[in-house]
Amino acid sequence: MESSLSNNKRGIAVVCNICEKHRNNEHILYEDNHWIVSMGPYESQVQGYIYLEPKRHIENWTEFNEDELLEMGKLIKKVESTIKRILDIDRLYVVTISEVVRHIHLHLIPREVGGEVRGLSLIEKATQQKVSTMEIENRAFKSFEKKFMLLLRN
Repeated sequence: MESSLSNNKRGIAVVCNICEKHRNNEHILYEDNHWIVSMGPYESQVQGYIYLEPKRHIENWTEFNEDELLEMGKLIKKVESTIKRILDIDRLYVVTISEVVRHIHLHLIPREVGGEVRGLSLIEKATQQKVSTMEIENRAFKSFEKKFMLLLRN
């Protein structure tokens, strides 16, 4: 596993939260040679919200090798199929911003059939955790997480 330190634009070492999370094995649902799949935060109140993160500290798309990119596509498909086995979703949004955390990572945000929040509003809700009430219980998130882990491995 790589160091959790990376260099900013001035060449000063900074801690990478994603590398640190990987090193501590926090919230890992699945991993392969190049990627780690983990749950998005409960505070987002978006059931099935998943992070897809490269194991290597990568800040620019040009740094990926071909194997990493091929595996990314396969994993997105696998994650979507797995989510669809648990939730009735109409769309899976795949977003990458990587401004606050420079380590490139993808937000996989499901939009459930009949969901009122969609598009940029749903993306903002997931990535910024902008919710007014906690409608989904933590227990439901844990249940999804367990089902997802079992199904993704099959």
